[in-house]
Amino acid sequence: MKDSRDDKLDNLLRSRRVEPASPDLAQRIIFKARQLPQKRSLSPWQWMCQICAEFHLPKPSYVLAGALILGTVIGFSLPPSINSNADDSIAGVSGFFSSDEALL
Repeated sequence: MKDSRDDKLDNLLRSRRVEPASPDLAQRIIFKARQLPQKRSLSPWQWMCQICAEFHLPKPSYVLAGALILGTVIGFSLPPSINSNADDSIAGVSGFFSSDEALL
């Protein structure tokens, strides 16, 4: 069932005036397209250099975030060191996440 508002909208859309396109429309589009810089395909090496250049900013937040991510990756990738001579009161982060030890 159609609503009367839909019929009114259809009638308004049909009765609107459509302006014809100007005769030089195609030429204006071509002229404008020539002025815009075109994107070219990048090799993987150029793409990687561009990514590195975008993140080469002297902002401390990027340095801190990068250091935290790098430290986390290194910390979880190293195996837990088992040293019998070490002091048992010093616990490493990996000791808390070990699957064979119970959490206090």
